[in-house]
Amino acid sequence: MTATDRSNPSPHAVVTGAGSGIGRAVARALVERGWQVTAIARCADRLQELAQECPGITPRPLDLTEFPYPEGLLPERIDALVHAAGMIPEPDLSSARPEDWSYAFALNVTAGAELARLAMPALRRSRGTIVMINSGAGVVEKPRNTIYGATKHALRILANGLRSDEEANGVRVSSVHPGPTDTPMLASEPDRSLLIKPETVAGVVISAITANEDTQLTDIEVRPRRELS
Repeated sequence: MTATDRSNPSPHAVVTGAGSGIGRAVARALVERGWQVTAIARCADRLQELAQECPGITPRPLDLTEFPYPEGLLPERIDALVHAAGMIPEPDLSSARPEDWSYAFALNVTAGAELARLAMPALRRSRGTIVMINSGAGVVEKPRNTIYGATKHALRILANGLRSDEEANGVRVSSVHPGPTDTPMLASEPDRSLLIKPETVAGVVISAITANEDTQLTDIEVRPRRELS
């Protein structure tokens, strides 16, 4: 059984960060293509709203930085895991405290690692796909973005390691590196026309999940037509 085998019951994806932004767009796009989606986010109200709009969504409100995760969080069948939850820490290096580093790594990296661990038996059975939503910051360092960049570099290494470890088990792993995207994390950007639409990134994620069986899309950079100055 594969992630794209439509002769079987509907494939099932787990999507984090589904309350807004890229995660929400991915969850919608998958449901539109006939998938069932377990949607995880911290805000229960946003998840419930999404579930009402999109039959096929199972909301799972959860703070992903609080370990261990509850029993029964994930479904028995998982064809894709998309870790889109993330945050940009506000403190810069001169004022960041250990707890700022810990929280950023817990959400941006450790949550993805733990969900991959929990989902792996099901992903091996389905020969499924993991997609880590990374960032341009996971490729190129930028000033005043060190903590976030460090988490995204770590997430890229995590994805690379998972790909290497699980290749023999048939699990594909993709890293998607969007440029500036119209999400709550960039709410202060005055010119929204320069930002990538979350739906555009979701389309790239769908391509990674539904790629032909003989391929995997390993690292995908998505840049805007015009870069922010």
